[in-house]
Amino acid sequence: MLGDLDRLLPAKERNRGFGNSASVFDLMTIPLAGGQCIDDLAQLRQDKGLTRLLGRKVMAPSTAHDFLHRIRYDGLDGLRRARRNMLSKVAKRTGTRTATLDCDASLFTSSGRNARMSYKGEKGYMPMLAFWSELGMVVHYDFRNGNTSPGGDALAFLKETTAQLPATVSDVKVRSDSAWYQAEVMDHCDDHNYKFCISARRDEAVMALFPGADDAQWQRINVRKDPEQQEDYIREWACESVHSLNESDRAYRTILLRKERLQGDLFEGDYIYGAIITNMDLPLEEQVAWHRGRCNCENHIKELKWDFELRVLPSGDFFVNANYLRIITLAFNLFVALKLLKLPERCKGIRLKALRFRLLGLPALITRHARRLCLRLPRGHPNKSLFAAIMT
Repeated sequence: MLGDLDRLLPAKERNRGFGNSASVFDLMTIPLAGGQCIDDLAQLRQDKGLTRLLGRKVMAPSTAHDFLHRIRYDGLDGLRRARRNMLSKVAKRTGTRTATLDCDASLFTSSGRNARMSYKGEKGYMPMLAFWSELGMVVHYDFRNGNTSPGGDALAFLKETTAQLPATVSDVKVRSDSAWYQAEVMDHCDDHNYKFCISARRDEAVMALFPGADDAQWQRINVRKDPEQQEDYIREWACESVHSLNESDRAYRTILLRKERLQGDLFEGDYIYGAIITNMDLPLEEQVAWHRGRCNCENHIKELKWDFELRVLPSGDFFVNANYLRIITLAFNLFVALKLLKLPERCKGIRLKALRFRLLGLPALITRHARRLCLRLPRGHPNKSLFAAIMT
């Protein structure tokens, strides 16, 4: 990946100082080492052990800002291509040929001068992100201002996302919430043989389907929050219908859902209603469970914000923030690749903060022996096997 960055990012006018790959690596190091913002590079710069491992000092915060401003217009495409190369290598190593795309927009709050007020009443940016469910990695994202609708330009984003997938992918599936409840999105998926399952907007046409379903049609479903949990959801039922959006001449399978309220409501009744629309033909209960798997996308976004510290964007400049977010998503993908390719199965679900605490929470000593750098751990280190797996 580092070689890709030197080749794909804009070249420097003078060949001195930090190269592109070193600059990106140092920015990726911030969340991986436990930092929160670019200014924390000053602390890493004082770490003599890290300096010995890298063979150089980490760049200064001012240098990092200069780098982000230098690549502000042309860096996004180079970082995108570097990410695509990484995805291709991981997919090849894992033999993954199916890509389930979980797509969602999320507000990243900011007080930057270019940040706009969102529908949530907070200033910030509203990037749309797509995750490859089978790998748990970021496939694509579009950095957008906070006043952009979560469903804005959904079809264009979907086309850009599928273009990032490796040529080895033979099966594409799409999951989303009601922001992508758009005829052009669903018809595009159908035209390209992409399977989709999208939450339906509870508009007048969809709600009109519920009175047409009699009690005999409703099937009790047993969709659990987590496969390891024994407790079910509150009693829930589903039935099937078909529905066509006004902008489309196609009718798609529509699954109607109703769930008991914890407490009856005088005006809303005893049930909470919902619906999903799909071109898939899985059994009813399995289809609902598969669609709800998209919630992992929200967990990944939460991890980006809290573990990879994207709650704090470094600049008031739109393009600087866009490049920084793309670099941190590279760090996220690198961490996921480490878990997929190197760590034992029991560590596949571990988050960055937990792994960092287990590996870096105890002191170690870096020494040099026989022209090699050695990492000396305390005797009886509880996670010695993890270190061995990573270093192999």
